[in-house]
Amino acid sequence: MSSFISDVMQPGGGVMLLPFVRLVLCVLLMLTSGAFVAGVARIHMAVLTFLGVGLMVSLQFFESEYKKASKRVQAAESGGSAPPSKASSSAGGGAKTAAKTD
Repeated sequence: MSSFISDVMQPGGGVMLLPFVRLVLCVLLMLTSGAFVAGVARIHMAVLTFLGVGLMVSLQFFESEYKKASKRVQAAESGGSAPPSKASSSAGGGAKTAAKTD
């Protein structure tokens, strides 16, 4: 148990908690949508359900981007060079132009 906690506390260790977070979000969505159907605080439950779905989508997006980045790092470490992303090349040029305020 202590090794799991030490693994989670290391930088980047929070990725191991993604299945647990996904489970908690599913329970939240079931409870809020069930309360909405039951008629308990309908507006509040609708907003909470909407926010829960948004959180689930953002978690899925984060996980897919993390997997892409880890594959890119593994490819670079194994000797193959990963192609540079468009975001990194355009962000560098945009930062130079944004810094000029004269």
